[in-house]
Amino acid sequence: MYLVFDVGGTFVKYAIMTSEGEVLDKGKTPTRNKPGEGVEDFLDSLEEIYVRYREQYEIEGIAAGLPGQIDVEEGIVYGGGGIPYLDGVRLQELLSKRCGNIRVSLENDGKCAALAEVWKGNASEAKNAVVLVFGTGIGGGIIIDRKVHRGEHLLAGEVSFCLLDMDRKALENIEPVEEMKTVEEEYEKCYYLQSAQCATGALVYRVASAKGLSLEEVDGEKIYQWVGEGDRITIDILEEAYFDIAKLCVNLYVSFDPDVILIGGGISAQPAFFEGINRYVEQLKKVTKVYRHLKLDVCKFRNDSNLLGALYHFKQKYSEI
Repeated sequence: MYLVFDVGGTFVKYAIMTSEGEVLDKGKTPTRNKPGEGVEDFLDSLEEIYVRYREQYEIEGIAAGLPGQIDVEEGIVYGGGGIPYLDGVRLQELLSKRCGNIRVSLENDGKCAALAEVWKGNASEAKNAVVLVFGTGIGGGIIIDRKVHRGEHLLAGEVSFCLLDMDRKALENIEPVEEMKTVEEEYEKCYYLQSAQCATGALVYRVASAKGLSLEEVDGEKIYQWVGEGDRITIDILEEAYFDIAKLCVNLYVSFDPDVILIGGGISAQPAFFEGINRYVEQLKKVTKVYRHLKLDVCKFRNDSNLLGALYHFKQKYSEI
């Protein structure tokens, strides 16, 4: 059995899983991320879960998916996403020591979602694939020969930072996104980033702003409710996002020539989200026959994708595949 963690800025989801990905038990606990909490508190919470399960199961290893750029060979977290105190931490080594020197693997959460699709999802027959996961940002991964392509600086697949329609004059007033104090500030000042236009969080922000509502009054379900009611403001914002994502898919296709590009994230549960993107992809195929083999599909997994992909990465890392 394996103990698998899906670490987020708010909650840590966890599960006991078989080698084939069957979930035997699962739960979640708040991420130790309050002011004054740090690495040791975080490790305490994971160790408590391990100790509890060790009494019931023979645990062969621990797999974790988490935010940030991950050096999977050295087990180091960079950036840390919503858990900034993890930046630069040798988490694999520390967690292993806390849990009886058990084998541990770490992987970026978006890349876990991609690996879940490669293992048992809609890329299971693919050799090469691109997976895009829409949430607060745009996560996912580029899969080459059924393994994650990482790049020299662990940035391959970080499409949140692809540039959209940036005016040359904007260079005069650049403010680094890392210096933004709020999400709203990022969407307003870094509007030229893919995530600031097309991530789920950005769509919520853009619709709320256009309709004069607070962020608390808008979510994905509300957006599609208004679309169904024929609300022109919401429809236009979504159509622009669909078109921008379709252009991204075409650019990724000619860059990597994948067997399939998969669209995932919570918002992909709305059939209209995929249908809108695909509609523009089909229109863009008229530009050149080069695009004719571009295949778009939805991800099979959503809620448990990071858990499943983290386990698959563990099996790859320790040659159990």
